[in-house]
Amino acid sequence: MTLENSTPPPGRSAEWAATLAQAFGAVLGRPLTEYGDARYGAYYGGNFLDEAELDHDPVWVGRAALAGEETVGPGDLLLTPPGDTAETELMFDASRSLFWVDPRELPDTLAPFGAELAAAVAESEGGQWRGALLGAELGRISGRHGVDLASADLPRELWTLWQGRIVSGDTLLDALRAATGLTGATAPELVPAGLGDAADEVAADAHGLVAGVADPALRDYLAAFCDEESHDLALVRFAPAAADEDQDDEDQDDEDRGDDYEDDCYDESQGGTVVVRWDGAVDQYEVTVRRVIA
Repeated sequence: MTLENSTPPPGRSAEWAATLAQAFGAVLGRPLTEYGDARYGAYYGGNFLDEAELDHDPVWVGRAALAGEETVGPGDLLLTPPGDTAETELMFDASRSLFWVDPRELPDTLAPFGAELAAAVAESEGGQWRGALLGAELGRISGRHGVDLASADLPRELWTLWQGRIVSGDTLLDALRAATGLTGATAPELVPAGLGDAADEVAADAHGLVAGVADPALRDYLAAFCDEESHDLALVRFAPAAADEDQDDEDQDDEDRGDDYEDDCYDESQGGTVVVRWDGAVDQYEVTVRRVIA
């Protein structure tokens, strides 16, 4: 599905943003204001990237793509399984996407390049991305050494896309809109008609989560993102992690809430930065919104 951009009338933009914020608060189970003033991003990853060999598609490592000068649109990365009636294609920012890098099989002639890559990976291991490199950093290093990462002469495993950053601004609302295919919906009439099969089989409880959303098109569309049991697009919510909160404080909050808080568990494996995730096609892919601290 391709959405055309539209400039809303004066005052409409703020009103629509407030409507979206209220709607996403219903999806997450808490107001967006609880998440703090920080930078956020939406990321696409999972087994499908490897199985379709999209994680080694040269389109990710073009010079302009890694420099953030042009977006990447593989065409095969969707919010719903292929064949659905309203597929939403995603656009990516390779410069802010995340790559695994393995320079060990580089030839001796590229040893200086490999050494700088290895040093960058080592530095990343203690940060948010646990050893992965941002595309912009990968591009800067390859540029300094005059290496074309798309060359077939390089070892295949030199770089592997891990998480593709969906194009968006840095606010939580921006990231949520990107993760749900609503970036182009700048007004109510531009909300997509549905998500095909993923929308056709939404459980009643999922519809209930967004029952308070006033706009009917937005309410129906987001219902497909609220089903925790869906085999097409399953919601996995996490506890909020404000930028100024301490890990121990967050863990104590979880204990105080008891077993009923299990569905909104603090995501310790990612340093508490994950806000929400959708698992698609029975865990074949995942779309994750997280706070960016690196």
